[in-house]
This record gives sequence, structure tokens and C-alpha cells, in this order.
Amino acid sequence: MGSQLLFIDILDALGILMKQLQGHKVTERERKKIQRTVSDIATLIPVTILMLLPVSAIGHAAMFAAIKRYVPSLIPSPYSSERLDIVKQLKRTKKMEVQTWSTIEDSSSTIL
Repeated sequence: MGSQLLFIDILDALGILMKQLQGHKVTERERKKIQRTVSDIATLIPVTILMLLPVSAIGHAAMFAAIKRYVPSLIPSPYSSERLDIVKQLKRTKKMEVQTWSTIEDSSSTIL
């Protein structure tokens, strides 16, 4: 899920950069999004290298836990628990909304 978020962030940042190249003004929020995405890409490289080191699954888990505890800024934001939790909540909300609409449609079809 984190990789999907990173891909979406990269596409958004490229869209903002294209907008800026066309002469449009970029807001502070958009500028921060570009900076965050570039930072995420830059931090993804060392973490990927560390995870590619030939260690056991337990070693990978321990390495990831150590990075998360002692150098949390090294973990790209799409892989942070906050962003992943938000995505999970959005998926649950969307699922509930679909179920609600299907229930409403079922009850309206039985009335007719």
C-alpha cells in the first residue's frame, strides 16, 4: 500500500511541476508536497539498499524496527503508519458507503 501511495505522490508532484512549467502559480501546499515527495524518493534509496542486504527475515524486521525507532525520518512518508492508517480508514468508509447504497437500492427495488 505504501508503494501505491508513493506512486500517487510522484504522479501528483509531476503534475504540479508541469503546471509550474506552464507558468501557473504553485501554492505553498503544492510546494511542500513536491518537497515531501522528493524527500521520500531520496530516503527510499538508502532504506531499499539496507533491505536488500542478505539477512534473514528476522534481520530485516529488526533492521526496520531499528530504523523506525532511531531514525524515523529515514522512512518515506507513504510507508508511515499515519498515512497507511488514513488509507485503511478511507477504504473502510468507501466499503461502508457502497454497502449502504446497495442496501438502499435493494430496499427501493422491493418497494416497487
